[in-house]
Amino acid sequence: MGDSEGRDERIFATLVEVVKHEGGAWWLYASRCSACAQDWMIAQEERIHDNFYLMRLSGDQMKSISERGVWPPVFLRFEDVIKLGPDHRQVARFFDTNDLTDTVKELMEARPDISPGDVAYLFVVSEREAARLMDRATKMSWAQLRPYS
Repeated sequence: MGDSEGRDERIFATLVEVVKHEGGAWWLYASRCSACAQDWMIAQEERIHDNFYLMRLSGDQMKSISERGVWPPVFLRFEDVIKLGPDHRQVARFFDTNDLTDTVKELMEARPDISPGDVAYLFVVSEREAARLMDRATKMSWAQLRPYS
């Protein structure tokens, strides 16, 4: 995203949102291209690595999403979406890793058995730093982490 030729802007200018995921997957939505009518499932991961992931949808898949709220299993867990950044070497580095605490807390609530190694991989930090963030996330309340929510 953000290439000097503006390809991302041209692509997203043609994608019209059809349906947002209901429930906890706030990062997920389905769109249709206004130029070619192709349907896409889009995972928007702007919180950590600032990446967007698109998966082409068949007509049946889009119908299943729009009529029954049944989504393909890809992108349903935020952890899996974040993991695509390091998997493809498209990662961000944080000057202040404390800014990751709320997302670490969210991941720990979604998967209580998540390890410091898993967190380290997701955020491209050392296991020691991941353990520190996990400890910090455990000690902080949501009101402290997101006071304006």
